[in-house]
Amino acid sequence: MTFNVRRPLPRYRRGDPDAWFTRAPAVQALLHAHRPGLAALQEVQPEQLHLLREALGPEHVLLGTGRNADGHGERCLLAVDTGRFAVDGWRQRWLSRTPEVPGSRGSGDAFPRTAVLADLTDRRTGVAWRAVATHLDPWPESARLRQLAALQCLLLGWDGPRLLLADWNAAAGRSRTWDAALAGGLRDTLPPEAPGTFHRYREPGARTPRLDWILHGGPVRVLGARVLTERPRGVWASDHFPVLAELEHDGGPAG
Repeated sequence: MTFNVRRPLPRYRRGDPDAWFTRAPAVQALLHAHRPGLAALQEVQPEQLHLLREALGPEHVLLGTGRNADGHGERCLLAVDTGRFAVDGWRQRWLSRTPEVPGSRGSGDAFPRTAVLADLTDRRTGVAWRAVATHLDPWPESARLRQLAALQCLLLGWDGPRLLLADWNAAAGRSRTWDAALAGGLRDTLPPEAPGTFHRYREPGARTPRLDWILHGGPVRVLGARVLTERPRGVWASDHFPVLAELEHDGGPAG
């Protein structure tokens, strides 16, 4: 799964669907209902961590820290079900020219951007996977292309199945970021006719962009994938819909 859970804001208008205290039960319901083996969770603030852990359950670990130099602030997390996957190792990198320097960012980037990489072994099949969770800049596209190049470096040298789960802030099928990602050998889990994900608390339509993608490379078969458009008890969980995919390695199921 990839899911931008939307950060809480300091104040809201009366009846605002963006209010975290309104959305929190819906976020929890979605995560609890689907319990993904892997999930990239974007825009997470510290006050949201307890609810996310509670929704996913005690076997899930949340990998990642805040994007600021002191480890605080907004974070992009990779949630891993340790009952399903052994975490062989993980690291967080900043999408900049100095990726190991906390809080670093590229020239012109609005904020520091991070990627969490984990090497995992499927306990059912023994297959080793590499997964990367991230959240790219909304503008300019040149920043996203630099960040994508940094992400592709994290996948180099890995011949097994690999996953890149993100809020790309770029429209699938109609952006230079999309073209560059697929030109690098990654493949989309969703079909071209899949609905958009960035609805902004409005009923989605033909012009709703799909900013949230799960890409895969290597020996991976897609068994199914969909945009989760459900609204638990009629409540918008976020301004993004999550994307959920079921994937398989040639040797057996993996997520």
